Amino acid sequence: MVIDEIVETVEAIPDPYLRATTYAKIAERLAKINDKRFKPVFIRAIEASKRIDDPARLMRALLSIGYSMAKSGLRTSKKVYQRVVEDSKSLPAPVRDELMALAARYMLGLGEISEAIYYAGEIKSEELRDTVLLQVIRRNTALIGLEKVKVAYRIRKSKMALEMIHSEPSRSKALIEIMKSYLIMGSYENGINVIKEIELREWAKHAFKEALFFLKEYGVLERYVIPLKELAKELVEKFGEAFKIELAIAFALAGESHEAADLMRKLDGEELLVEASLRLLDVSPKHLADLIRALNDREAAVVGKAVMNRFLENPEKGDWEVVRAIWERTENEEVMVKIIRYSLIRGDVEGAMRVAGRIRSERLRSIALADIAHSLLKLGDISRAIDVALEVRDVRFSSILMAELLLSATDVEIEKRVVTNGTAKGLNGKKA
Repeated sequence: MVIDEIVETVEAIPDPYLRATTYAKIAERLAKINDKRFKPVFIRAIEASKRIDDPARLMRALLSIGYSMAKSGLRTSKKVYQRVVEDSKSLPAPVRDELMALAARYMLGLGEISEAIYYAGEIKSEELRDTVLLQVIRRNTALIGLEKVKVAYRIRKSKMALEMIHSEPSRSKALIEIMKSYLIMGSYENGINVIKEIELREWAKHAFKEALFFLKEYGVLERYVIPLKELAKELVEKFGEAFKIELAIAFALAGESHEAADLMRKLDGEELLVEASLRLLDVSPKHLADLIRALNDREAAVVGKAVMNRFLENPEKGDWEVVRAIWERTENEEVMVKIIRYSLIRGDVEGAMRVAGRIRSERLRSIALADIAHSLLKLGDISRAIDVALEVRDVRFSSILMAELLLSATDVEIEKRVVTNGTAKGLNGKKA
């Protein structure tokens, strides 16, 4: 089918809305290949739209036609849009709002940020207006990332749109977009300062974390640690003590374990370290291991006790890298006993023996060796269990342990079913 036939056949479309918009889309395609027939086809589109009886549907068609005209490089598209703005004033507010939102989105598709802001400003519904303005700001941020020219100009446009947003969470989300714009621009301190304006706790946390990751990725985080810590203090004052944990976790997840530890020391100390560590354990055990390696011996002991208790409660959810980090960072022997118990539960007797070799306290060493001996007994290695028990220096404890092991070993041997006359018998002599 040749183009002329296609254009003539459009007239056969019964629905005047689809007829008009189809003409416009064909004209747009013709314009792309510099076919001069595109202008007459646009005229047909406008003429076809006049047959649409429903005013709201007519204006939707005109917006679609105007969009195709703009994509084809026709300046008359703006006149079409202005006509819709004026003619739609007689329509009910909800209907007009939807038309203005559609106009704004068409402008976004064209990259016309100023025009999009204008049409969004015509929307009466605060919720819809704020939603559309947020879309405008997001699109503007994306253009900054793609073009990296006229960045200051685009940020001014985003700020203009921001001034028109009054509801949450749209305003907080819009501020995050402006923060991103500053970061892309390389104006890092301005980006960090934008976070102060965010009023919702959850979005402030999101912004703080995103800024950390951005600065880390661009290799400039070290230069902005001090401003970030100052910001952290302000956010804690603004959102409450519980926000400390969020900020510390954000630093840790960004791979800044030393900064995370330092922040917690300054804000709340060991209690916060424990709470943040347990939260981090649920989110990312790898980053918890890194954080533990950034702690001093005392801090690692406090965190290690809490983490090992969690592992002992649910061994299947334990993490060997975290255990190794605790082992590396603390000399606390109570923590070592917990590591030994966890190792035994997971079947690592040799590892438990190595840890036990570091324990100097006779009481704790006796407890550890007793646990190891019992594990060896369960594995059926009676002679080695007795050898371990003999290493216990406390005579009384060693005696109790030896007696217990020997009695247990006796029970194990007796419990072995002896096949007599083809019948297995248990300890009580009855048939099994």
